[in-house]
Amino acid sequence: MLLIAIATSLQAAKQPNILFIITDQHHARMLSSAGNPYLKTRALDSMAKSGIRFSRAYVTNPVCAPSRISIATGMMAGRLGVFSNGMKATIPKKVSDNSLGKLIKSGGYDTFYGGKVHMAPALVPLKAGYDEFCKDQRDELPGACIEFMTRKRDKPFFAVASFINPHDICFAYNARHPKRRGMPLVNKLYKEAQALPADKLPPLPKNSAIPEREPDAIEATMKVTAVTPAKLIRKDYNERDWRNYRWIYCRLTERVDAQIGRLLDALKKNGLEKNTLVIFTSDHGDMDGSHRLASKNVFYENSVGVPFIMQYKGVIPTGVVDNKSLISNGLDVLPTLCDYAGISVPNYLLGRSLRPVAENQEDNARRLYVVAENNTGRMIRSDHYKYCVYKSGKIRESLVDLRADPGEMKNLAGQACFGKHLNKHREFLKQWIKESNDITAKAFAIEPN
Repeated sequence: MLLIAIATSLQAAKQPNILFIITDQHHARMLSSAGNPYLKTRALDSMAKSGIRFSRAYVTNPVCAPSRISIATGMMAGRLGVFSNGMKATIPKKVSDNSLGKLIKSGGYDTFYGGKVHMAPALVPLKAGYDEFCKDQRDELPGACIEFMTRKRDKPFFAVASFINPHDICFAYNARHPKRRGMPLVNKLYKEAQALPADKLPPLPKNSAIPEREPDAIEATMKVTAVTPAKLIRKDYNERDWRNYRWIYCRLTERVDAQIGRLLDALKKNGLEKNTLVIFTSDHGDMDGSHRLASKNVFYENSVGVPFIMQYKGVIPTGVVDNKSLISNGLDVLPTLCDYAGISVPNYLLGRSLRPVAENQEDNARRLYVVAENNTGRMIRSDHYKYCVYKSGKIRESLVDLRADPGEMKNLAGQACFGKHLNKHREFLKQWIKESNDITAKAFAIEPN
């Protein structure tokens, strides 16, 4: 046992190779290892079996660009001027100089970025510390990433593989309406789903109904002109439409899982498994029929909750599921990777390294809550509850007891017996505004009674 402990300690002291895998629009329950019986994610399940899966990981913003900017900088994208796709970021030099690619590069790593970017110009890979960039975000990406990882070298590598899927689910509504701009793969999957008997399709989720006292801003800010027009879908889709949608989403997730499997197989085949840290997460989720919603940009669990798995054979214990730690992938990925690479991080960051949690299940500095933001409001997710406050609407607040109501069907805000909990979370938001300099939220935050 002593020899094993010494060997593990020596391995952990070395700079590991790092493979960071990101998918797009992949909610936390879209893993068979998370108990989803309607798909098989063999590659990601193997990662979970070989490492640790965090079941309470959240994004800083449930839409692509701000979430990815957070991951790249370790900051809330709102402090850089971005709360939604299409907004122009203001990236100060000190933030650009300390972005993920540049920091890891400074530690002596060969660096590679492949796939989807969708960030500010200052964070474009070839300007942000990455030696090489592969634009393909689908079938060609695994090969390019494998070629980079398996080269002979005298220094460690850092590879980012940023896959687009299961984001193609955005085109499912178009597949149902042939006159709209579609995508051949999704059109094909839609035809397959439509031809299947009902018992071969996933059922509606248990929380498919619209919740009681849903805040007005959720539906009011939905766009009917979006590729996924959530407001139209909410009104138009019948049960069969939703079940088709969910089946297509499963198949797209399996497709990207197979692409990830190629990367993991290459590590094993080339003897790189034991000296490579692998981290997997997503930029946001998808509503997947919950509350009669598709797509993202809301604070419901399927939109803000994402998978988060860490594997480092011989260092991170195997087969662990962490159901306690609250993870902010946008704030925590950068400090975690820098910790493993032996690189100091800027003192202005609010995130933390997950290394002690992953390796030893030690979380002495357990955070009380994580925060998500968007252009409509803010979310505070604590150990027990989720609190949201919005800029507009007659119903501007929601409070959900996630233990008693994991499907988020009852808004407890306004009920006298939950007043203490409501005020506690209003106070959390007040603390957060001060800690993170969230000036925008000051205008609509509600003071504790």
